[in-house]
Amino acid sequence: MQHHPPHHTPLLLNRLLSLKDVSPFVLLLDTPKQTAKYFLLEFIHRNKEGSVPGLQIIFLSFETPAGSLDWIGCSSLQFVSCHHLPHKRIHDKVISLLRSDQKSLILVDSLAGVAAVDLVTFIAPLIRPASTLVAISHLPLPGHTALPTPSYAPSATTQLLYLATTIVRLFPRPEIGIDEDDQASDTFLLPLGSNSAQCRLEFLHRRKSGRAVQGSFKFDFTTHTLTFIPTSTTAGDSGGSKEQGDDALLKDLTTFNLGTTEKQRIARDNVELPYLKAQQGDMTGTVVGGAIVYEFEKEDDYDEEDPYEDPF
Repeated sequence: MQHHPPHHTPLLLNRLLSLKDVSPFVLLLDTPKQTAKYFLLEFIHRNKEGSVPGLQIIFLSFETPAGSLDWIGCSSLQFVSCHHLPHKRIHDKVISLLRSDQKSLILVDSLAGVAAVDLVTFIAPLIRPASTLVAISHLPLPGHTALPTPSYAPSATTQLLYLATTIVRLFPRPEIGIDEDDQASDTFLLPLGSNSAQCRLEFLHRRKSGRAVQGSFKFDFTTHTLTFIPTSTTAGDSGGSKEQGDDALLKDLTTFNLGTTEKQRIARDNVELPYLKAQQGDMTGTVVGGAIVYEFEKEDDYDEEDPYEDPF
């Protein structure tokens, strides 16, 4: 996984919230200790002032009561109650509210009511060329398993992690601990301070190039601010960065070293992949997909008369 410099990650997350960067499917994963509703509402707050011309915001409600979002004051918000509606009816309602070329933000407050075998057929029609889909998925309680799925099908969480282009996991902040006796018991206790408007989140965004941008943030819905948490800080909270975790898994598996040093990781992240050039486009703004870009160097021995020398 590729990592970008720390100052790029906060900029990218803010641009995604403001819909200035495209991410077709944003998945929010929450737990009983920390709801993702505040981060879902942040999308409405960032885009309710008409920063994106012609943007239509549609809220698909499975858990949120009608009229409970009036305090946000978003005139372009369309509330659709999805209780006990078949998926076809929900899709028809969304289509009736949108033009084919209209930019839209579609929010789903919970995917808990969608069976694992129906997830793809429910999500696919909601992903449109000019739209961003943001949906919440509730992770199961500690010590409990998710809803049963057929033996031939992957779990709902596995499917969602595969489909999502951006993944945001929400955690309580500050970290709320539970006594060992409570952890050993069968009852799940929800400590005071849970589900606060202030929380911590882990962010991962997958680019078209195959690179992924990730980072941790402190999020405050009351002030609508995001504070980036440096890797050195998150390493102490979560047991180390992903590279350190991978190195620990690879240790002692072979007689030679499969891990990477910090110097090697920095050198790897600074490598400019050649196929990224194809996404930058030319001076007219058109993207040349699949083009091969090669720049000759002074050491190259190029013969113009040889037809097999042309790299293009």
